[in-house]
Amino acid sequence: MATAPATGGKERQAPLGRKLRPPLFGGAHCETSAFRKALHAHGLDISEEMLLGLGGGIGFMYVPKAPGMPPFLATRNDPFPLFTRRMATGVGLELDIATTTDPRAAGDQLAAELDAHGLAVVYADMHYLSYLSAEHHFGGHCLVVLGADEESGWLRISDRPARPRTLAPEELAAARASRHQPFPPRHALLRAPWDRAVPPTEDRIRSALAAAARAGLEPANAALGLQGLHMLAERLVATVRDSATPEAVTDTLVQAFIDLHLAGTGGDGFRSMFHAFLDEAAAFLDDPRITDAIPLAAADAAAWQHLVATLLPAGTALGDLADAHRAREEHILAGTPERHVEASAVVARLPALREEAVAAVPELRQDLATALHDAVHDIIGHETRLLHLLAPAGGGQ
Repeated sequence: MATAPATGGKERQAPLGRKLRPPLFGGAHCETSAFRKALHAHGLDISEEMLLGLGGGIGFMYVPKAPGMPPFLATRNDPFPLFTRRMATGVGLELDIATTTDPRAAGDQLAAELDAHGLAVVYADMHYLSYLSAEHHFGGHCLVVLGADEESGWLRISDRPARPRTLAPEELAAARASRHQPFPPRHALLRAPWDRAVPPTEDRIRSALAAAARAGLEPANAALGLQGLHMLAERLVATVRDSATPEAVTDTLVQAFIDLHLAGTGGDGFRSMFHAFLDEAAAFLDDPRITDAIPLAAADAAAWQHLVATLLPAGTALGDLADAHRAREEHILAGTPERHVEASAVVARLPALREEAVAAVPELRQDLATALHDAVHDIIGHETRLLHLLAPAGGGQ
């Protein structure tokens, strides 16, 4: 990973007349944690779970890739910037999103934001962030730049790892300039009067509940919401049962495991966060429908956890792959140099573990296809009941 040189330099200070609170590090999800950190620094304490809910909470998106490639599965309500703008509105902020194709202009915008607010919330392709060791490109990753060392120019970063990271300016510049799909970042930088944020109101929470209900019950196309989950069940079962090679089956299951469990927070993590959001929302809203929704949300989160466990079942070679990917993620998020070395050792073992999983697929695929069909349809049942209860609580029918 990148480490700052021992220059003895000083970090750029917060804006004159404004004292920022000590920075936070780590987090469940990149966008909600980055937003939480910016608000905390300027005086408003709010949980990631509340921010996820204010952004519209849960959703689902099935995005096919090139033939023979695993699909991309998204489990939050809407991508950047729709989710992000709703999250800002939920705390009374109007968000300005600066984008550019000019690296020099992007650098100037970053410097200006650091001077104005003492930190900057930016987007970058995580493949180019050495401390994440990401194998694939994803330009929707959000992080907080805390400042630059005045002598070396190296940047101090707060991200999902539990400890501060450092980056050379050119490393962050390359990550922000990436043109790779999905979601090339276009040097995106969030600008808002962070110190004017306010706690959420009842109306804003209800609006967020309505957005979550719409995302699931009234999707714009068949790849979204509950319809998208039906598509997932159909295509995942077909792939596993008989229409793909053992190599393709293994890669599809592993990618689904990453998307639904490790990436950002994945499906089971977002559902657990949404359950916690409803628990917080119940304190704001005197509404028995919210109280009734809380156990439904817990059951929905458990159903997603069961699907994750079904994708790469324990006690099989596929389960060994799950254990390895989970261990790699835990090492990286710990944020220490020693754990980063351990993560690299896990990565070195993945090709051999994949070969063992591929060899095991033929005997597993029929039973696995049935179990996956049942697991996804169990989720569909839970989310249908949950969202139909939340729709009127949000002001819908």
